[in-house]
Amino acid sequence: MRTSIAMGLAIGLLFGTQTVKGEDTLQGTWKLTAGEADGKPLSEKQLHDGKLVIKGDHYTVTLEGKEPAMGEQKLDPKPATKTIDIKDSSGPNKDKTCLGIYEVKGDELRVAFAPTGKPRPSKFSTTPDSGHWMHTWKRVKE
Repeated sequence: MRTSIAMGLAIGLLFGTQTVKGEDTLQGTWKLTAGEADGKPLSEKQLHDGKLVIKGDHYTVTLEGKEPAMGEQKLDPKPATKTIDIKDSSGPNKDKTCLGIYEVKGDELRVAFAPTGKPRPSKFSTTPDSGHWMHTWKRVKE
């Protein structure tokens, strides 16, 4: 379960890549700076190697010790809480959709996701045994 959460986390954090009007600011490369899953913080090693690349509506997430996770995302920036849906194109969550929320503040992107088949989270935090994960990404200046 921990591996599935980590992959989903990476993929989820992949934070939408669709260039919805006004959301093209998500395009580019991001470094994982903070995160948690099931109420527990990610390790320093997981954070150190975490990378997200968004091109168009496609994402690639790389986490320590894992194969890169790739897929597509759909964003809806209109609600008060912006929503993101991700679908992996490979790995254990291939063709499964995870529902999430996101926010962008300057060069920081935050995402939170629920496991496949569960309702969208309503806040940027996780609780034990929820299956939820949350990531904070910082834009890499190129």
